Amino acid sequence: MLLLLACAPGLPPVVLDPGDTLVRWYDVEGSTVAELRESLRASSPRNADGEHVNAQTEWSITWRWEGDGEPCRVTRAVVDTSIVVWMPRWAPGRDSDPEVVRRWRDYLVALFDHEQGHVDRVREGAAGLPGVLRGAPCDEVDLVGNEALAAIRLLNGEYDAVTGHGVTQGARFWTRPEWGAAIDESAPFAP
Repeated sequence: MLLLLACAPGLPPVVLDPGDTLVRWYDVEGSTVAELRESLRASSPRNADGEHVNAQTEWSITWRWEGDGEPCRVTRAVVDTSIVVWMPRWAPGRDSDPEVVRRWRDYLVALFDHEQGHVDRVREGAAGLPGVLRGAPCDEVDLVGNEALAAIRLLNGEYDAVTGHGVTQGARFWTRPEWGAAIDESAPFAP
């Protein structure tokens, strides 16, 4: 199932596979690249390290289980997943530069594509978790589950490293000189 999200008046919708995912928007304002960049800097959410990020996938996975036998082993496990994707939202005015609007649209599509990669990794890990938990010793089920969560976090970290937090997928909007912005590769949200 795919969800069409209208990202701004007059712009084509963005596609995201929602499943168990909630998209939360934060608004940015401006009409130039420099103004949008400053608005992103001021409005964007912070990651676990306290750094501003332009998009972010937050997730949690919990489990319930039943065990039996002596020694006790997990016989049944139910996994619940919650995913929230934070995305920027800009509503260009009627007099907005069409090139800036086009570039924003391309950036947003690439940003959604990148965040969908995070969502997919979380979902895949959550789907395999019941099998990982079944058969685990009852007194070690949380340890086994937390190791699986650490593996999912590692996969997401590797994904960010390989994609440059989405840069290699086209999620680069305001740091290119041709868009009137100075390159600041040191900024945590520079892609």
